[in-house]
Amino acid sequence: MTSSTSNMEGKRHVGFAGLGAMGFGMASNLLKAGISVKGFDVNPEALRKFEVIGGQTSSSVRDASDDQSIFFVMVATPKQVDSIVFGSDGLSVCLPRSAILCLFSTLPPKYLIDLKKRLLLTGRDGIRLVDCPVSGGVVGANSGSLSVIMAGDATAITDIHPELEAISAPGRLFCTGALGSASVIKMLNQHLAGIHIVAAAETLSFAKALGLSSRETYEILMKSEGASWMIGDRGKSMLDADWTAKSSVTIFTKDLGIVNDAADSLSLPCPIASVALQSFNERAALGHGFDDDSSVVCNYEQVTGAKVAEFESDGSIFSPMQSPPRGENSVILIVGKEWAKRLCQADSGRKFQMIRQEDADIFSILNDIAENTIVGVMKTNIEEICSRYPGLDIFDYQVTRSQDYESLQILFTARNSAIETALGYGIASMFTPVPVHGPLGSASRMYLTIKLASMIHLTATAECFALATAEGVSTQLIYDLISGAAGASSQFNHTFPKMIQGNFSEPLSGNMRCIGEYLRDINSLKTVARSIGFPGRLLDTAHQIFKKVNREQGYNVSTAALISYWGTNVNKAARI
Repeated sequence: MTSSTSNMEGKRHVGFAGLGAMGFGMASNLLKAGISVKGFDVNPEALRKFEVIGGQTSSSVRDASDDQSIFFVMVATPKQVDSIVFGSDGLSVCLPRSAILCLFSTLPPKYLIDLKKRLLLTGRDGIRLVDCPVSGGVVGANSGSLSVIMAGDATAITDIHPELEAISAPGRLFCTGALGSASVIKMLNQHLAGIHIVAAAETLSFAKALGLSSRETYEILMKSEGASWMIGDRGKSMLDADWTAKSSVTIFTKDLGIVNDAADSLSLPCPIASVALQSFNERAALGHGFDDDSSVVCNYEQVTGAKVAEFESDGSIFSPMQSPPRGENSVILIVGKEWAKRLCQADSGRKFQMIRQEDADIFSILNDIAENTIVGVMKTNIEEICSRYPGLDIFDYQVTRSQDYESLQILFTARNSAIETALGYGIASMFTPVPVHGPLGSASRMYLTIKLASMIHLTATAECFALATAEGVSTQLIYDLISGAAGASSQFNHTFPKMIQGNFSEPLSGNMRCIGEYLRDINSLKTVARSIGFPGRLLDTAHQIFKKVNREQGYNVSTAALISYWGTNVNKAARI
């Protein structure tokens, strides 16, 4: 047992440097667990607040580390770690022999390895170093629900287990092996998290530029295949235009810089991460480096002129439908090739009549439909169709998948509430009905918005897989950790396991799509983006990756085949 339990009260005690947005919450949860914490921070206000909640405070690293056999560090940069460890009164001078130094910061993996060598050169190789980055953001730090990644001295990791349990969610402690390996995995999580923040900005800005409600888009996205942890978290700040820093822009100029440096050292292309990094660099260059990282949405707003922020909506868009109108209207869905079989399988009770469009002109189909029939079409030229068939109750609809890929959703926009209610009742028995408010065509625009987020997340997943295999880390461990951390997305959680399996030519099923189908949606997205002058930076970059894979692997391979963009070695690694 370490001397952290050696004080007279039998209470565990630790030193803690870095009481910022993350560190304060972590240190607070140590206090709640009955652990005595002596904290240090360069900000006097942080020290004052920590005293208020029962923590001890110090004016120097030397004082905070006095008689501490366990010392935690949660600062932002390697330079700050250097100051704490190697300053004139730093930990390399003050920590007792065999003390544990645990670094929670996100740091370059090579920095950790070099730090161990530097301690050896100063005669302090007895300090037991633990590489211990965390994921979960300020929310996770405050609630004690972080994911914690541990590497380095195995005995030291065991000795600090009670402290790590106090700051983490149940089952979210991951031991990865040698010093530096935890930072590699954290780097991969940050790779996804950073891209997903910019994806949230691009997606919500695109929705607003299309005339959709950004708040309604947010709610729909988070229940769809376009969901991500970062959209859920940072999207709220974008909707409120709240740039109070919980995690600053400079954090991701650093973290995505680490990603790009690692990729450069491996000669591995990381086009999606590079574009995301430029978004944060641009924001910082404009003088907003210390704003919240969600403020990257302002980059898009400056081009489109449309503010993403909206006041709270009156209620959930998924509220129960009211009673259906009296009488029964015949309902027909005109179904495209991709969805015909899947919708018919789902609609085993035949609530609707479905007409498969095949290659026939939609107008020849509509000519044969009786007036007053409710007709759903999956077309973007909805206004033209309505003007030509005023006797039909036409609505536009699109089909997408739920966040967990377990069910299908039908997005629809109707011209009046009676049609919306009738559709809601009919659809709910087969699919999840998702009414999209606005003029006809809004459902199709919402569909494109979901596909934008999905496509970016999917490409980021493939890039993460390529970087993981190039770094030589376990892809299964990556999945186990990130699927419940800040880098998670619907696409990552669904597709990353298929990349691990390495079977890219499996038959299409109800919850799997092929490269060609995605490429068709991307082409539609590009056409719309060009028509409104939208700067789809991540869209354009992902498009290049999809085109190459489609050309080399073919239309019908699964989306897991995106990893082939990074070469055959990645494909072989997927099967290990």
